[in-house]
Amino acid sequence: MTSELKQSRIVKLAQTGNASFSAFRANRNDYAGLSSPIMGFDHFRLSSDVFGPHQHRHMSAVSYLFDDSAPYHNQDSMGEDLTISTGSLLWTWAGSGVTHHEFPEEPNAKIHGLQLFLEIPAETRNLPPKSILIPVEKMPVSEAGGIKVKVVMGSTNGLINPIKTPEDITFLDIKIEAGKNFKHLLPSNWNGTVYLLSGGMEIETSAGKSLMNTNDTLAFGSADDQSEIVFKAGSDSHLLFISGHPVA
Repeated sequence: MTSELKQSRIVKLAQTGNASFSAFRANRNDYAGLSSPIMGFDHFRLSSDVFGPHQHRHMSAVSYLFDDSAPYHNQDSMGEDLTISTGSLLWTWAGSGVTHHEFPEEPNAKIHGLQLFLEIPAETRNLPPKSILIPVEKMPVSEAGGIKVKVVMGSTNGLINPIKTPEDITFLDIKIEAGKNFKHLLPSNWNGTVYLLSGGMEIETSAGKSLMNTNDTLAFGSADDQSEIVFKAGSDSHLLFISGHPVA
């Protein structure tokens, strides 16, 4: 029997934190088992060295900066000492364990980004750590007809980011003007998560239609066939769409 697309409820993210660090936080437990490989994420803003050096193990920590962010600095136990520039992404694949430290390059600089946590398959999670920097200049962008799509990782509609990542993940940063639609094909057996940063839109899939507003999230997946996802903007909207094969 063919498995049809399943869908979670809409989850509105609440903001936590203070003047130094605040975040809209998503947790995988809220999405009916459909968020994997995403463990969770923080849509964050910070202006100081909040976390200090800390360790990750058996998972990935992915730092993505929005276009209005100041640069972010990364140092880690692998010997990396680099800047994550505005609009860029650093994937820290922790594997058997890594200590890293991310902080603003300048005092009181305003960092605005997404900290994404991903599962690692059991068969590889004890391998040595590694990191992949994807600079904004290497991210393909399509802008036409009121729709702007930035392929942070992966691909959509023939637009491909060629940089190889530890696991196959598609990460799209999408802006859609009111009244415009964007379509994406979710591969068979993949899960996808939508996070609406601003605006209002309808998400249409074979599982139904869902109305989303600012800071809403929604996950879907587990279909045996590829699934068309239609994003219909009711107002000017900015969203992230992150998808990948679930980790057993």
